[in-house]
Amino acid sequence: MAAANTSGANFTNVRLYVELVTDNNGPDGLGCDTSTSGWGWRNCTYATPTGRSEAAERQNFATWYSFHRTRMKAAKAGVSYAFSELGEEYRVGFDILGTSSTVRRPIPVSSDGGLFRNEAASTNRSAFFDDFFSVTASGYTPLRRALRRVGEYYRDATATGPYGGTGAAQLACRQNFAILTTDGYWNGNNDESNSTYTGLSGDEDNGALISGPNGQTYQYTPVRPYSASAEGTLADVAMHYWKTDLRTNLDNIVPTSSNNPAFWQHMVTFGISLGLKGNLDPDTDLPALTAGTKTWGAVSTANDTDPDKIDDLWHAAVNSRGSFAAATDPQAFVAAIRSALASVVERTASGSNVSANSTSLTSDAMLFQGRFISGRWSGDLFAYSLAVSGSGNTPVWSASANIPAPGSRNILTWNGTGGATFPTTAQAAALNSPKAGVTNYIRGDRSLEASHGGTFRDRMHALGDIINSSPAFDPATNTVYVGANDGMLHAFNGATGVERFAYIPGNIDLVGLESLVEPDYAHRYFVDGPIAISPRSLTPNVSYLVGALGRGGRGVYGLNVTNPGSMGTGNVLWDFKTTAHAKMGMVLNTPVFARMNNGDVAVLVPNGPNSPADTAVLYVLNPTNGNVIAEIDTGTGTGWGGATAPNGLSGLRGYDYDGNGTVDLIYAGDLRGNVWKFDVSSNNPSNWTNATNRTILFTAVDGSGNRQPISGAPAIAIDPLTYNTWVYFGTGRFLNTDDIKDANNNPNLSVHTWYGLIDGDPITGRAQLQRRTIIASGTLNGRPVRAFEQPTSLDTTKRGWYIDLLRPPVPGTAQGERIIADTAVVGSRVIVPSIVPTSSDCDAGGTGFVNVLDAFTGASPPGAFFDLDGDGVFTDDVITLDNGQTVPVGSVSFVDGMPTGSGVIVPPAGSGSTIGRYEVGGTGGARGGAAADLSQIYSRKSWRELTGD
Repeated sequence: MAAANTSGANFTNVRLYVELVTDNNGPDGLGCDTSTSGWGWRNCTYATPTGRSEAAERQNFATWYSFHRTRMKAAKAGVSYAFSELGEEYRVGFDILGTSSTVRRPIPVSSDGGLFRNEAASTNRSAFFDDFFSVTASGYTPLRRALRRVGEYYRDATATGPYGGTGAAQLACRQNFAILTTDGYWNGNNDESNSTYTGLSGDEDNGALISGPNGQTYQYTPVRPYSASAEGTLADVAMHYWKTDLRTNLDNIVPTSSNNPAFWQHMVTFGISLGLKGNLDPDTDLPALTAGTKTWGAVSTANDTDPDKIDDLWHAAVNSRGSFAAATDPQAFVAAIRSALASVVERTASGSNVSANSTSLTSDAMLFQGRFISGRWSGDLFAYSLAVSGSGNTPVWSASANIPAPGSRNILTWNGTGGATFPTTAQAAALNSPKAGVTNYIRGDRSLEASHGGTFRDRMHALGDIINSSPAFDPATNTVYVGANDGMLHAFNGATGVERFAYIPGNIDLVGLESLVEPDYAHRYFVDGPIAISPRSLTPNVSYLVGALGRGGRGVYGLNVTNPGSMGTGNVLWDFKTTAHAKMGMVLNTPVFARMNNGDVAVLVPNGPNSPADTAVLYVLNPTNGNVIAEIDTGTGTGWGGATAPNGLSGLRGYDYDGNGTVDLIYAGDLRGNVWKFDVSSNNPSNWTNATNRTILFTAVDGSGNRQPISGAPAIAIDPLTYNTWVYFGTGRFLNTDDIKDANNNPNLSVHTWYGLIDGDPITGRAQLQRRTIIASGTLNGRPVRAFEQPTSLDTTKRGWYIDLLRPPVPGTAQGERIIADTAVVGSRVIVPSIVPTSSDCDAGGTGFVNVLDAFTGASPPGAFFDLDGDGVFTDDVITLDNGQTVPVGSVSFVDGMPTGSGVIVPPAGSGSTIGRYEVGGTGGARGGAAADLSQIYSRKSWRELTGD
């Protein structure tokens, strides 16, 4: 920033080249030497601009002269500013208009895979800028030829072409973009014959029928606002390379978006005009062009200054599903490039579970889902109305639209000893140096973002990405809570979506939090973990919240959220950190509130993976102050992967075996495949840590003896016929790249298993369990489905059952399917989602299923659990086997991507209905589900209707 002018002195003896005219001392407003007439260099004096010193003004002029005095210099400066903020994971090249036949700087795929970075293997980033700044202007504007040249480049199938660079693979999912910048109208100088462009299949021509994944097809037909009568235009070139499959020998698996349905290899064009506008207004005229009340101009190839040619640049962006900006100054030019780059990187997805505001399908039942947009790293929480028929596609509210003004937000934090208002003095000192304004940015102030003239990273809104933290609803206060990677736990009004307060845990990495403002911000996790809220039945008149950082760090925190609309610093209760508790890891599973046998309410917390001690530990904490009531260390620190691999306790469930309202047994799995049973039936907490009160019920191994890690929480049920206690869980892990690929970069196809165990003495191995199988697969109502074994009784000599997750037919094929979610029991049905991660470089997600079995046999239930065709009948939801027999559907793929979590919503009490609703979220941001048959529920005692005030 320029220094302030405090002296008020004028600028004197400034040398300007001016012409002395009659009755005027040089240019209007300048006091210049009048000793000679005509043009010449003269000494001039003028007033200092308010707020700047002479030295600062001279520096401003020097900057303008060096970088902005010509449009070429302004363009170079704009590109360098914008691309300096681009992350390293992109592949970048450039071309210039005057190039005759080949792209000036292709993507350097043979150097470090073409990635836009400087590493030991390459200097791709600096080489790009060096080459770019050496470019000189040609004087011509053959935009059509330049865009066609880039389009042909994206057809290149050679090893050095744009699809190569990752080993020998040609990645079919690569997306192709062209950012076309110009300071003038396109013309025919240094161009090709006009017939070259009229011969292309443009926006007035039908496209070819293109086939894609999952039976998709697409064929372009001329329609507004794309089609226009003019031929051989820049828009025709853009349309040709958008609607044409540029690599017919590659699978058509390019990611799509709501704006761009193209799943084939194609080119998206962004148009940026520096200093010129056309006859149409890109900000307002697209609806009229779509409706036909306005039309695209004729575009004269003979007229080099035809304003329709600027509109043609916008038309090119519209045709190819890009965007256009007419920048009137260098700052707007930089903003336009930044906007184009932001559009390139953003993708919408979800990693968190869905959550409902009620377990009953009442008229005001709602479903909550968190989402994120990768690249932009913004997030949102949506609320949807919920009924038996589904949850609809239009949200009732969006949390991002209901964040209060920065100065009005109630943001609390931890100061080391208690609650405080954010930022504390220490936080402000750490975050605002060397960059002032970081704490305001975190509060939601956007005035210093690049699009507003600042230097901080642009955001879509103040709410950060919501990835693994699942919404948690408190019916007592009608409030939904969720963690976001903007560093906060957020509390929203369940009816309106307005933020009530936010909390920044004391264990947050402040150095990492400061990086949120960086334009080239590389994503980090902050508040990404599960949330638990105490039910009023357990803590009358009080609601306690315990949340975890998840992948954001080691630690949990506690709040009193009885009155979330009037939260103060006194409601911040405690912050539990690794610095004080060395066995605390990254808590990825939801804590559990329980009344213990000493009469106190406690919160049960599994320590999770990556603890400094590398052991599996159960913490029993006081929810009012975070004090440790008991620390139960299993002593197992040799993880599932080998002798030195770390362990960690995963999800847990409590069980009250004598029915007196207190937890007597706690079941949990660990990453070594052990199923632990902790006896906490004593009224003396010191006895809970005794080694004799923790036993291994079972150790999960596959058919070859390899240990199977357990990630999700088990489910507990009582067989109403035998009164046996059953424990259900699945195996699998999904924490890092080793879980997707093995040491040789091949897909990790480890076999994982779904188990149902009868509690009692330790089970020594699989031989004591009955093997069940997945026997068939198919599709029903457009969904992939599978079937388990025909309904049969369990062998009475067995201690339970197991099913290896193999693709049918029997004996099955390993595909890397695993279970990382919590298992649930609904009456006589046991339910759990499974995921099948992909190891493809073209797909960061995968697929998966929601699986339902008869809980006490491990076989198919007598009837289907889901009504997949929505006809209200469950008997026709079956798979027909090769022998003509039918078996109920027991496994369904509800969503695109991997299912992230699920829940069953029961009919309202007293309605007489036995049909509920099952809902599941997916990693692709989608939701799915179906009506669920709850007629086989043996007892409704485990269900309670939750109503919000």
